[in-house]
Amino acid sequence: MKNYLTELRTVIWRTAGARYNSARRLKRKELFSTISLTFFSVMSICLAVVQKMYASAISNVSGLDDYLTTLSILSGILLLAISLMEWGSRNGSNADALYKNAEDLNSLQRRIKQELFKLEVIASSWDECSAFSTEYDLIQSRCDVNHDPIDDHRFLAANRLADEFASKNIGFFHAAYIKLLWFFFSIWYYLLFWCVSVTALIPVFTGIKFF
Repeated sequence: MKNYLTELRTVIWRTAGARYNSARRLKRKELFSTISLTFFSVMSICLAVVQKMYASAISNVSGLDDYLTTLSILSGILLLAISLMEWGSRNGSNADALYKNAEDLNSLQRRIKQELFKLEVIASSWDECSAFSTEYDLIQSRCDVNHDPIDDHRFLAANRLADEFASKNIGFFHAAYIKLLWFFFSIWYYLLFWCVSVTALIPVFTGIKFF
């Protein structure tokens, strides 16, 4: 029975840890989404202002006016696309749900740990073990959002030295790679949008004499 409770506690700890990681990752994604929306909104407005204020300078550079118009349209499309993605993914509410579920799982994990200490003194019944297992399933079912495998890998990488996960044989560099991959997992395309946008603005800054 002690082995069963120990294994159940490890499973719950792992699930809770993965869901904590998922909540953190989704919060980061929501932050980058908000920054991207702000960036492309400002970019669209600035491009329109530049076209109006520096019309004479723009007309002296062949094709620059059409280029600015194209950039304005593309920034508007990206703004709409990111808005729809954010609305459809519900990152903020999903992160809150996962965090609350992880808190409930962590509370159950601590109670099982207390039960394991009690077993050192007095015997326990299998009914209590069954009750813990049922409660674990119930807590999991209350959250309709699940974590991604990368969140579980991130937990294992962070706890690779724990006795419970020693059999995973995760080395230092492998753990560092997993942590880096997890960090950029949900935000890499936002960073790509930013890089492409900044690169696309270079001809504007080099073609117009602002001062």
